[in-house]
Amino acid sequence: MHPPAINGTVSAHLTRSLVAAVADSRTGGLARLPDLGAEVLGNDMARVSTSSLLTVWENLVLAEPRTLIGPLILEGAPIGAFGLWDYLATSGPTLRESLAQAVNLIAVIGDPAAEKLVVEEGRGRFTVRHATGSWGPDVVEAVDLFALSLFLTRARWATGRDIAASRVTVTHRPPRRSRELARLFGTDRIHFGAPYNSISFTEDDVRVPLPRAQPGVERILAQHAELVLAASRPVLGWLDRFRAVLTEAFRDGTVNLENVACRLAVSPRTLQRRLAEHDTTWREQTESVRHEHTLDLLRSTDLPLRAVAGRVGYSDVRVLRRAVLRWSGKTPGELRKAVAVDRVG
Repeated sequence: MHPPAINGTVSAHLTRSLVAAVADSRTGGLARLPDLGAEVLGNDMARVSTSSLLTVWENLVLAEPRTLIGPLILEGAPIGAFGLWDYLATSGPTLRESLAQAVNLIAVIGDPAAEKLVVEEGRGRFTVRHATGSWGPDVVEAVDLFALSLFLTRARWATGRDIAASRVTVTHRPPRRSRELARLFGTDRIHFGAPYNSISFTEDDVRVPLPRAQPGVERILAQHAELVLAASRPVLGWLDRFRAVLTEAFRDGTVNLENVACRLAVSPRTLQRRLAEHDTTWREQTESVRHEHTLDLLRSTDLPLRAVAGRVGYSDVRVLRRAVLRWSGKTPGELRKAVAVDRVG
């Protein structure tokens, strides 16, 4: 069992590796997020909010359309890049035991509230199934392919062989570079539009003793993993994490109490109770984040006002204009002109 406090967070190791893959021109914007600074990413015990990691994924997807970026990142990620989890996935007596342990302790690297993994065995196969949270479709596709590739690359290192997946299923449609994906997975037996995401290995591959295995090491690592999870702490407080998730929901157009509660792995009633404990309400926070998100869209994008209104949940441009004038004393057009003048100056 993992501590409930780490729900909605991921490891600094995972975040650090993905931030490093973002083009230099965009890392400055990421550093503005409170839990993506160098001090946080350099702390192996820190837990970064999942919403901040999703911002990193959004930048990565922009750099690599149709989401092959995940498998490509893993081609250059050595064992240890993802910290303790890498060794959990590669240090058992066999690949079967190593991967099963890595699935059970996915909280060491990922968000246990979002990442759902299941091991299945039968018909001569060992299969890991994966599902992630309800994010934007491009990000979900990137995360899904990254997760499947992560198990394959760690399996190859553990066995010391360039083993191929015996079967891969993907819920998404084929990418433009499907041949490249087949090369990365080592097989053309990739089934797109499937009911679930999965990667399978043959029984022969998963039951052969691993060449680097040392008796008892996997138990020591598992015990250490439990201690690490107990000692890890989210960088952001609960209300900050809630606001980060709410901001992400605005970006996805999924702002409602049930959806945000689901992302935080709590019930809607519990979410409202937690907000009351912080002397605020769902309505107050929604309006506050809508205010911030609206001004950010006006200052940092060239989106038409109709599109801005739609993204922040306003029925039409007139409502948007009145709100912006109330908040800033300027119309949306005046606000954008002021930003343009500041940039020139």
